[in-house]
Amino acid sequence: MILSMSGQAWLFLSAVLTGGAIGLLYDAFRVFRKTTPHSKLAVQIEDVVFWIAATGLTFYYMLHRNYGEIRPFVLVGIALGIVLYFATLSRLVLVVFVAIVEYMKKVVIVAVRIIMVPLRVVVAWLEPPLHKAYKATNKKARRVKLYGRNKLRKASQDIRILRKKV
Repeated sequence: MILSMSGQAWLFLSAVLTGGAIGLLYDAFRVFRKTTPHSKLAVQIEDVVFWIAATGLTFYYMLHRNYGEIRPFVLVGIALGIVLYFATLSRLVLVVFVAIVEYMKKVVIVAVRIIMVPLRVVVAWLEPPLHKAYKATNKKARRVKLYGRNKLRKASQDIRILRKKV
């Protein structure tokens, strides 16, 4: 399909924006890495997932905006968008998102602590009777165990007596 100059300019601009979106996607992975501990294997798996997502995004863009045609200026636009994003916005986005995620972690921890207060009260209230019941049950279980041992010894003796008679 033949595009006019203005169509090509819009296509190039949208390619630059797509490159910026790919850069933002990579920063999302970087924020996740900075806020949660990762093993080397997890980092490698995340990199594979990122490249699959970036390839899918590029393919989707090329298919729907570029009608499946591979035009070199579109690839240059995507690369330029990635470079411009990392040169201008990446540091700011990274700092802001890491701060937001860390703040949200703290909010979740405080919320869980608040939610756990009634549960702690119930546990503290139920602990003495449950402890008393546990002791009583444990005492009975020891008695049953001793009774079972005595019965087992008695049965063993009876078997020995029977063997001698036979």
